[in-house]
Amino acid sequence: MIMKKIYFLFFWMVSASAVFSQTVNSSGTIGASSSIVIGSANFHVLEAIYHDNEIGNNNFITPGTAIEEISFFIQAQPGLPFSVNNYKVYLKNIPVATTTFTDGAYSLTGYTQVFSGVVSVDINNGSVDVPLSTPFVRTAGSNLQILITREDNLVPNTTFFFSSLGILGNNAATSCRRYNDVTPLTPGVTSLSASVFRPYIQFRHTFPINASAINVEQTGPISCFNTLQTVDVTIYNEGSTPIAAGAVNTTLEVLASNTGTYQLSNTQVLQPGDIEVISFPNVNLDNPGFSSFKAYVTLASDANAYSDTTEFIGAYTSDILGQNLSEFPLVEDAETTLPLINFADEVSGTRQLWDLYVGSYTNLDQPSPLIPRAPGTRFYQFDSYSGNNSTGFISRLYSRCLRVPASAFPNPTPITTVSFWMSHDNLFPSSLDSIYLCVSADRGNTWTRLAGFQRYDAAALTPEWRQKLVDISAYTGQIIQVGFEGVSKWGNAIGLDDITINYSGPAPVTLLHFDARRNGSVNKLTWNTSWEQNSSRFIIERSTDGRNFTPLGYVQAAGTSTGQRNYNYTDLAPQKGINYYRLKMEDQNNSFRYSEIRNIRNLGVSDMQITPNPVVDNLKIQVDAVQAGTAILYINDLSGKKIYQESLNLASGLNNLVISAATLARGTYILSLQMAGETLVKKVSRL
Repeated sequence: MIMKKIYFLFFWMVSASAVFSQTVNSSGTIGASSSIVIGSANFHVLEAIYHDNEIGNNNFITPGTAIEEISFFIQAQPGLPFSVNNYKVYLKNIPVATTTFTDGAYSLTGYTQVFSGVVSVDINNGSVDVPLSTPFVRTAGSNLQILITREDNLVPNTTFFFSSLGILGNNAATSCRRYNDVTPLTPGVTSLSASVFRPYIQFRHTFPINASAINVEQTGPISCFNTLQTVDVTIYNEGSTPIAAGAVNTTLEVLASNTGTYQLSNTQVLQPGDIEVISFPNVNLDNPGFSSFKAYVTLASDANAYSDTTEFIGAYTSDILGQNLSEFPLVEDAETTLPLINFADEVSGTRQLWDLYVGSYTNLDQPSPLIPRAPGTRFYQFDSYSGNNSTGFISRLYSRCLRVPASAFPNPTPITTVSFWMSHDNLFPSSLDSIYLCVSADRGNTWTRLAGFQRYDAAALTPEWRQKLVDISAYTGQIIQVGFEGVSKWGNAIGLDDITINYSGPAPVTLLHFDARRNGSVNKLTWNTSWEQNSSRFIIERSTDGRNFTPLGYVQAAGTSTGQRNYNYTDLAPQKGINYYRLKMEDQNNSFRYSEIRNIRNLGVSDMQITPNPVVDNLKIQVDAVQAGTAILYINDLSGKKIYQESLNLASGLNNLVISAATLARGTYILSLQMAGETLVKKVSRL
């Protein structure tokens, strides 16, 4: 198995070797699953479905191209090698419309047994290879179903195999079902449980002489190039005999916005199973737009033409955005054409964790879904929880090249900002998965982190979207790319949406701080500035959806000031629900810029905040009560056992309480506050 750094262009990547070859890997989101291929108890059964389109409609459909070997890929781990006895594999063709399983008893009806014997689990091979005693011929236009049984009555070593999620086109499909237990297997009786995880599998037919082109990629960051680039083509000896050095003629074609044809040959002898990466230097990709890479190999007496060609459609040479001020704001809503953000790559770790997610995200441990930011249906997702332990993995999502506007005004300098909305699931408050906003000023070769963002609320019971704002004015006049580096602690999936790069023109003020808090039945806004020149007023704008704002009132500005100025405004009649606020900061010439957005939840009920969470010494509780009265505070453990109880007298508005955490053992607790007509509940952890 070949592991490499991969550059993704969302929606426009096609690899023909995954469709027209005689070595086929299953599609889908890749993860890992404990013992999915060999089981983890005395007896094991697995059934899985692989779609006709992901195997290839023309693959393995004649006796001369039948499936001869099946491989299951292993994640690196100790405790290998070892053998598994009494292992059987069955295959059958099924209708293309059949893509899912339900719970039920397994059956051998319609299956052909293709293997029975001993298999070796050895990480040195990177896979469990099962040579079929009976080659299997597929029926064109059918899906392929596999059945695996192990009946040796032994508990095997725990082994993590790579898995794929769902089936081609549907990650949520229950394309597998399994059984692991101590009871011997009986067809028609042994019950299997449906699952979305199936083995990441390879089907293979071996020709004596067979060279394949299996991958083509531009090796550096996808950018707005102004120098010649290197494109790598990976070739593979898929046959059973050695290939001499110089025998494989490899051709690279670049099409669409950039055109060119380049030829090189392999420089080393390729033994069966060997690969060689052939680097084509001096490839011109300077013209803006999409470019298509096509690579193909020719070898004398090669009997298999299916695997000779591979393509990568979507190498993007970016025209430079923001050449004219009229282009601003540059907006990416993740919904349609992806005009700004459409690339991702690995920084560290073994896989790229960014995805363009459609619909609501959830996982097996997550009670509340991470939903798209309204009114959209898609968002960028950093799936830290992906598959198996991804602690320390870093992936970067990044933009096309853009020019930060140069200052047309000597003083004050204009402000250019990146704003975005961020959300996360409500799992694992101590797993500090994060996003860093970063910038590259050398066309993607090096990156500088400007600001980092973790969970907005460690005690959040349901995911919410919050807006963040980063000033990139330091890059005024430069060509840059903006990136979002997701850093995984294997805890919280992170959502990213509605990214906006905005140029404000000359800034009338330098805003130090802007805050919005509820105080009883009103909302109080406070802000301060460190510098003002020709400032006119602050217009307070309010919204109930975070998108459409209307003026609420205004506060007169200082005009000219070089020291700190403090301001405030009170919304006496907030709307029921979530109220969003921003400041429109105007100067005396009617130019303006906006502040970051703040939001307050006003549901006609009280609210409670806990800091810090997780707690170390003292638990600080802030209660915003709608009305004065008596309340009872309870702390229970997760089994429901009461740990603490106290009666409180609350005033209308903000109440600050401090409770010692010395009596709480390490763990997670439920804190509830019972008041007249309502109960507030928060989850808190003790370190």
